[in-house]
Amino acid sequence: MGRKAAITVHRPREAVEELWTSSGHIEESDASVTFRDAPGDRGTEIHVDLQRDVPGGRLGGVVATLSGKDPLAKVKDDLRRFKQHVETGEIPRSDGSPEGERVERKRKPHPARPLDAAELEEVGVR
Repeated sequence: MGRKAAITVHRPREAVEELWTSSGHIEESDASVTFRDAPGDRGTEIHVDLQRDVPGGRLGGVVATLSGKDPLAKVKDDLRRFKQHVETGEIPRSDGSPEGERVERKRKPHPARPLDAAELEEVGVR
């Protein structure tokens, strides 16, 4: 059973297909990508169907999602960045996350704790 992701880009289908081909955004070799005109002349729908499932069934999917290694989550990130780039010409970033929004950052909460001596020294605090 494949897993699917989709997004609508507010550009004509021919332009989106050309940009998609030249960008190399989705690197999953076992993914099929289709383009459709969005209803109401609202741009182009991009549909990605991953042909393989995450190993380990449902539990494996949960582990992959929590560890940031879920192929579907990565495809959704790629689709979102592609849409941002095509529609605005850039991918919004901030000082707090210069690499942009990614699933890996969302799934790894770290508990607050004081720095140990080596960490304090590394940042120049004695």
